[in-house]
Amino acid sequence: MDINNQAQSYQGLLNMLNGKPANDIGSSSQQRIVDSLPYSSNSSADSVSLSYKGAKLGMISAEYFSGTVKSTDIPKLTERLYQDGFINESEYRALGGVKADEPTSQIAQSVNFLNDFIMGEIVDGDSEGAKSLMLAVDSLQNMDEQSSLDSRRKETEAYEFVSGYTELLKETNAPSHLIKGFEQVLQVFEALDTVRKNELQTGALASYASVQDTFNDYQDKKDS
Repeated sequence: MDINNQAQSYQGLLNMLNGKPANDIGSSSQQRIVDSLPYSSNSSADSVSLSYKGAKLGMISAEYFSGTVKSTDIPKLTERLYQDGFINESEYRALGGVKADEPTSQIAQSVNFLNDFIMGEIVDGDSEGAKSLMLAVDSLQNMDEQSSLDSRRKETEAYEFVSGYTELLKETNAPSHLIKGFEQVLQVFEALDTVRKNELQTGALASYASVQDTFNDYQDKKDS
C-alpha cells in the first residue's frame, strides 16, 4: 500500500473542495485549507456530504479512469475505494483487498468509518464538525510522515474532537455501531500517540505497521 500517495490524494481532495487544482498545494497549511472549504451553515443550500463525495469521485475518476485502467492499478483502486468510504469491508475483501486469512487493519477501518460517516449526511448542517472529522482522516493518513510540532498539534486536536464527539453520541443514545466505530478511531489515535512518543526515543518513524502493532498490544492486554 502506498500511503504517501494516499496522503497526497487527500491533500488534493481538500484543495479541490476549496476550488483549487489537485496539484496546487502551495505553502498554506492544512488547517487553512479546511477552514476555507466552501460550506455554509445552511445545509439546504450547501450539502457537506455531497460536496465531499463529489470531490472524492472526481479525484478517483481523474486518477484511475482518465485512460486505460491497468490490472496493476486494481489493488490501489480497491484500497482507495475502501478507505474513501465507497465500498464496505465485505466488498473490499471480495475484491481481493485483503487475503482471506488476514485481518483488515484497524487504521484502514477507521479511515473508512470516518469517510463513510462524513458522506452519510449525518454531518450536513455542521460544517465545522465535518471539517474536524476531515482533519482526523488526514492525520491518520499522514501518520507515516516525519512528525512536527504542527502535525502533533493536529493529531491532538483530532483526538480531542473525536473524543468529544464520541461522548456526545453516547449522551444522545446514538446507534451502538456509531459509538463503537468512534471508540475504535480513538484507540487508533491513542496507539499513534504512543508510537509518536517512541519516535522521540528511537528516531523510528511512525507507520501503519507500527501503529497497528501498538493497537494489537493494547487489545491483547485488555483480553488477558
